[in-house]
Formats: sequence, structure tokens, C-alpha cells
Amino acid sequence: MAPKKKSPKKPKVDKEAASITPVLVEDALLNVEHLNHLNSLYDGGSNGFHCTATEVEAPDHGASLLEGMNQMRQKRFLCDLTIATKTKSFKVHKLILASCSEYLHHLLQRDPQLQRVELRDVSPLGLTTVITYAYTGKLSLSLYTIGSTIAAATQLQVPTLLNVCSSFLIREMAVENCVYIANISSTYGLNQVKDATRKFIRENFLEFSNTDQFMKLPFDQINELLMDDGLQIPSEVAAFQIAVKWLEFDPKRVRYSADLLSNIRFGTISAPDLVNHVQPVPRMMQDPQCHKLLVDAMNYHLLPHQQNSLQSRRTRIRGGQRVLVTVGGRPALTEKALSRDISYRDTEGNWNKLTEMPAKSFNQCVVVMDGFIYIAGGEDQNDARNQAKHAVSSLSR
Repeated sequence: MAPKKKSPKKPKVDKEAASITPVLVEDALLNVEHLNHLNSLYDGGSNGFHCTATEVEAPDHGASLLEGMNQMRQKRFLCDLTIATKTKSFKVHKLILASCSEYLHHLLQRDPQLQRVELRDVSPLGLTTVITYAYTGKLSLSLYTIGSTIAAATQLQVPTLLNVCSSFLIREMAVENCVYIANISSTYGLNQVKDATRKFIRENFLEFSNTDQFMKLPFDQINELLMDDGLQIPSEVAAFQIAVKWLEFDPKRVRYSADLLSNIRFGTISAPDLVNHVQPVPRMMQDPQCHKLLVDAMNYHLLPHQQNSLQSRRTRIRGGQRVLVTVGGRPALTEKALSRDISYRDTEGNWNKLTEMPAKSFNQCVVVMDGFIYIAGGEDQNDARNQAKHAVSSLSR
């Protein structure tokens, strides 16, 4: 007899799996049906509701993102660029540095595969500060190290960092460090800081002139200061004395005497002050050019009727501003109300007495010419019934 054929063995079925699988399928179908039901509500069925999309924002997302990238940099994870100075190199991410440095952005735009950048003229301290700022938006600044930071930010072209440094310099400005800040702003072209320094020195010139930094200024810088029309000083005599003090600090500066003193407004110094405070200075009598400055000022005072034709930079008052001026007048309807005061209105809206006219008057003609106020005619009594009887025929300047 032929042997019986064995029937193939049926695979064993896991009873537990067989009982679970239908349940999982059934649960999934239930979830799908549930989601479809929710969608039908959202779509606005008969029993649905109206929904609008709202944009939400995680306020800490940016800070968390930067913190995560900074941790990756510290672990050198996914860093794809090396920036090297003469003595030290740094591993960074191209995306981070290129996003804030215009210099690196242009380099990587030309060659996206670039892996190393050499910055031989940048200090490691300055580059560290730039990298820290790029990854955190924070940095530690001091007047001792800010020079290296600005140098690095300038070469790497990081405008936001330069703005932060500029604000720091303006905030820290004082009489003791204004020269240092002025030199930094001039070296790196920080125009905002340069303007702020010039304004600060102009407003604190008298105090600044008593510092050691002032006495060490080169001729070009002190010459520019004394040339400034907006210099705030108690009197032009004070400007003259400060200039003489700087000249006498170093005997070699004697060659600058005439050029420096030509910036003094001798014409605005009264004749008595010229005699008492200017003429006694030996240089004003011994140096021919300086002596001529004194003679010109004395002639200006001796020839008052020619002063309008003798106007020059040395007769212009410093700090001149366009202001509203009142000349005499009658503020009330009584004769006693006539005024001889010449007053001006300051920037705060207050009226200040400037000088007086020879006599009280009103209805006069007033004109400004060649830097002088001319007052002609008018009336000297408050009597409208007989104006011709009280007319004034004088001219004042």
C-alpha cells in the first residue's frame, strides 16, 4: 500500500492575539468615526458651531532656540565653520554667524562650502564677544575691553552690536573719559557717539579744561574746540585763559600761540577786561601776531560807529540762538507802564532782561542788521491825544 500523504500542518493561532486584533481594529474605527464627527461640527453642521483660526505664539521660543544652539556650539555639535584669529580658533554654525554678520554672510554667499575663515587682525577677546552676542544676544561691556569688541564688530560688520556699543559709550560718558570715547568714535566712525561726545564737551568745557586729559590734547583737537560757536563758557575771558593755560603747559607749544588765540572772540570782551586780563599776558605783547589780535579788539571798541563794518568771527558771540526779543513798549494803559527793558524769551518760555534802552518808549521802529538791534523813533509818553508832542527822534543801537 502506498503510504498515506500527510496533510500540511496548520499554523498555530495565538488565541490571545486573535482575541485582541479585532478589538484594536474596532477601536481605530471608533476613533476615526469620532474625528469625523468633530470635523462635521467644525464644518458647521446643523448642530455645529462657528470657528476661526487664531495665531498663537510661544513667548520663550526664540530664547529657547538660541539657548539650544549655544549648547550645541559648546559641545561642537553640527558646527560647520571655523573662525580663526592669530592665536585661537572657534567652531560655530554658519547659519547663526551669517544671520548677524554681513561680512560672513557675503563670504558664505559666494562660497557656501567654505569651512574656515581667517581673521588675523581681530583679537580673540573681541571675536569671543561677537560670537557670544550672536548666540545669546547678550554681552558684558566695559570701557577697558570695548575697543576690541568694536574692532571685531566693525570688521565682521555686525551693525546691531555696534549700536549696542554706541549706546553704552554714550551712557558711560564722563569728563574723565570723554577724550578716550572721542578717540574710539573717531577711529571706528561711530558718528552717533562722535556727535554726543562733541555735545558733552561743549556743555562741560569749563570742567573738562581742568583735567589732565585736556592738557594733553593735541593742537588740532583743542583748536577745533575753541573754534566751536556753541562752546558753553561763562565768558570769553575764560576761553582766553584756558587757551593760555594749554599753551604754557608745554614750552614747545609756543609756535601755536597765534593760531590758537585767533579763535578767541576778543571783540566780545569789554575794553576794561581786555586791559585787565588780556594785555598783561606777556605773549599778547611779545608775539606780533598775538599783539595784532589785541589791537584789533581795542580798535573795535574805540570805533563804535564802525563796528557794523568790522564784524568778523572774533566779534561773534558764542552760543548765539534765534530768540524772540521785546523792546520797551506799554504793557498797560497808564503812563507808568512804559518800559525801557529789552528782554528775550529763553527756550523754556521765560522772559529774561537783556539790557535797557536810554529812555522809556513805545511805538518805535526796530530792525536787526549786522548782528545789532537798531531802535529808532517812537513815543516817550502814553498820551494818544497828542502823539506828535511826545515823539522821540533818537536812534539807539
